Amino acid sequence: MSDDYRYEIKFVLDNARLSNAMQWLYNKTTATKTYSNRKVNSIYFDDVGFSSVRDNLAGISCRNKLRLRWYGDKNYTKPIFEVKIKNGRLGRKEFYPITSLENNLSNLNTHDITLKCAEGLIKQNVILDENLVATLQVSYEREYYETHDGIRITIDQDIQFSDVQMHTTLEESSFFPYPYSVMEIKFKPDMKELVSELIRPLHITPKRHSKYLIGLAMLGYVVYI
Repeated sequence: MSDDYRYEIKFVLDNARLSNAMQWLYNKTTATKTYSNRKVNSIYFDDVGFSSVRDNLAGISCRNKLRLRWYGDKNYTKPIFEVKIKNGRLGRKEFYPITSLENNLSNLNTHDITLKCAEGLIKQNVILDENLVATLQVSYEREYYETHDGIRITIDQDIQFSDVQMHTTLEESSFFPYPYSVMEIKFKPDMKELVSELIRPLHITPKRHSKYLIGLAMLGYVVYI
């Protein structure tokens, strides 16, 4: 198995639990802030049969998730296509810059963005089994922390979802707010016991959580609890 596989455990937080999580972060861990907060934006892709959705809901252990990601509010620089690969409870990512979209995302509709992603992947010798279909747009603000021994903790707030229409631009998107925040703890497989002890004082149960499926459920496309 690749050395860059890691665990990701997630906590879904209402306002009270978010307050408890922040107290735990500052008082019970050695975590310090590693980056300034930044807005994370993604367009998720699937195939016409929604294979990624079906594999996730069915609990298929080996599955992929596809998305175009960029950072910043109204900042469309350096869009990266990510293939998120899941193998059981472990995951890793592959990254492919889509240079034809550099500083160009706001001028294109979703159909053109999808075509340029497919063309950019082919140029990098990435051949997908099915044609790409844009399915969901997501944005949120992320905080970044890391402990002295390399455990990464992120907190996502102001999560919003938008349906995607093939012939509309990103500027025309209408977003729906999600009422919870999400904390993720990311760590290497050999740190499993260490993290288990670290989160014991948190007293919040980790939960399976997919922004992709939550967003589609909020838009009425899937049932996801």
